[in-house]
Amino acid sequence: MSRLPLAMPLCLSLAAATAGAGEDWVMPPKARVPAPATTASAGGEDWALELGRQLAILKRQPDNPEARKAAWVAAMRLGLFAQAAALGAPLSHGDRQSMEGDIIALDIRYGIVDRNTLRGPQRFSRLDQALTASDPLAAEFFAGKVPDAEDSRRLTDRLSALASRRRAADAVVLYETLRARNIPVPLWAERDVAGSYLELRRPQEALILYQRVVADNPDDFDANLGLFYALVETEQLDAATDHIDRYAARLPERRHLDGRYNGERLSADIAADRVRIFADRLGEAQTRIDARHAAIPHNSEARQSSASLALARGWPHQGDEMLRRTIGSDPINPALHADLAENLLTLQDWPAARATLAHASDLDADNGAVRRARRSVELYDSYELYVEAGYGQGQDVNYFGSRDWSIDSFLYSRPINDNWRVFAHNYSASADFYGDNQTWIRTGAGAEWRHLGWRVTGEVNGGSGVKAGVTGTVRWKPDDHWTFYGAAESVTNQIPLRAVADGIHASRVSAGADWRQHESRKLGLGVYSSDFSDGNLRTGINAAWFERWASGPKWMFETTLGADASSNSLDTSVNYFNPKSDRSLWLTAAVENLTWRSYDHSFRQRLALTGGTYWQEFYGSGAIEAIEYGHRWEVDRDLSLRYGIGRLLRPYDGEREGRTFANLVLLWRF
Repeated sequence: MSRLPLAMPLCLSLAAATAGAGEDWVMPPKARVPAPATTASAGGEDWALELGRQLAILKRQPDNPEARKAAWVAAMRLGLFAQAAALGAPLSHGDRQSMEGDIIALDIRYGIVDRNTLRGPQRFSRLDQALTASDPLAAEFFAGKVPDAEDSRRLTDRLSALASRRRAADAVVLYETLRARNIPVPLWAERDVAGSYLELRRPQEALILYQRVVADNPDDFDANLGLFYALVETEQLDAATDHIDRYAARLPERRHLDGRYNGERLSADIAADRVRIFADRLGEAQTRIDARHAAIPHNSEARQSSASLALARGWPHQGDEMLRRTIGSDPINPALHADLAENLLTLQDWPAARATLAHASDLDADNGAVRRARRSVELYDSYELYVEAGYGQGQDVNYFGSRDWSIDSFLYSRPINDNWRVFAHNYSASADFYGDNQTWIRTGAGAEWRHLGWRVTGEVNGGSGVKAGVTGTVRWKPDDHWTFYGAAESVTNQIPLRAVADGIHASRVSAGADWRQHESRKLGLGVYSSDFSDGNLRTGINAAWFERWASGPKWMFETTLGADASSNSLDTSVNYFNPKSDRSLWLTAAVENLTWRSYDHSFRQRLALTGGTYWQEFYGSGAIEAIEYGHRWEVDRDLSLRYGIGRLLRPYDGEREGRTFANLVLLWRF
């Protein structure tokens, strides 16, 4: 949109100059890009006065063609394109083409205002009108037409319209075709196309364009913010942090004209707060966001940052409260309603999540946050396969066997009436003892009920050992910090296969509680009791303290300190590992690296080292040592895979034994 109106102060002189002309003249909205320099009129450079004079002449001499043409020129220079067209001035073909192009450009400007202020399909009406007007030219251009200067101007205006209409793919195709045919594209249009590249998840191309625009105009707010997001989406989070911090520091806190707070500075500061969330520096983000929210508690952007932080730290109840407060001050923001819908899924309030998503879609179905929330609901409505597998290899004297494996898999149905799912469950395990193979296979079916903080399951199963068994589990999350859980199994799969080889089975009950301050600190305590069919009663207790000491865009370091103890009531000798009493204390230190990430796809590597001590009654104590290396793939939002290999050394009945192991966890929604 390369022909734009003069500055708004001309409105006053224009109103005075045309007051007696008997016409209704309205200035167009503020332009988004610079206008070319104006040329001198017959009366100097005051086009408002020139227009007033010519309109006064036309009022007396309506058939005067020279006055009509002069009035048309003045109106065009003032950017009053629609009003100029209504004058019916005698125009050359070039003049008419120029005027039609200016009218299209004006529709685009009004269309951008409509898109930002209206809701529903009507917000795109003017943009669609402008695009329809240039559709024939675009078709001719793609068919090979060589555009003249006016055609080139309309095509670059079309770029802006396509980007604003969220027809990102069309905008990029047009831009790349223009560049391929060596047709210059102004920087303001490249800035709009850069946003389309981001929308298409092509951040590297967007980054190049934003860097070019900012190099030419370092004070362009939209370009600087776009550059920030391009750096974020190319995973250059340190560079993004540095850029937005420096840019925000350059902006004055107060506006020069009225002394009020500078909205652009606030938006840049809030972007700088949020990049700490993106970069997994949540402690630093907490400090900044809490201070900003305390200073401006009613600002919707500050509230939205607080809500985002709460969700990132795993506090969905607090996030729900903050999102609802923010929606109260910004009720037609579709992204807020979409975020609330996703959080309601986390809170297991399924009907409310659907209703909130429907409202967000009514506000703006094409909004990025709305599309993401829609995908989250689709994933919730999917089938789900969860598989956990393990493999181990050691000496024949090992209580696990010389070679052992297990696969535990659940297949869930789609939700039934939101709260219910049915599932099939299979557990298979095998181990070799001195050349003999022992297996344990049980298959079951059950139902799961989820609502608000509750999850309850019931299962009927059969197979090895006792033919029929039942299992029940319950979990309750009353708030953002506490989780309580329990389980009862009439026939448990958590039994040594050496016991199974002797025809033994067991029942088991367990209970526990976790307290989670945030993503970096968690304490857990659990107890259990297993009743073996040979009369043995095994009881145990375990506790763990998880702490993440450092985290950033690429690396994190965390530890888990654990302690456990158990006792067995059976005094007679048995073939399975059955210490009279034992206890252990251990510490695992792990470092994790985010090797690669692109939006919903990522690859992480993890190395964990464990050291500790194990004590067994009658046998004394010995060292525990382990190492494990693993990978974690987020293939997409519907598929994740984690696997690892390791080596464990520890004593059993006073004998130090080694075991090499591997594990795999798969989650697939389809």
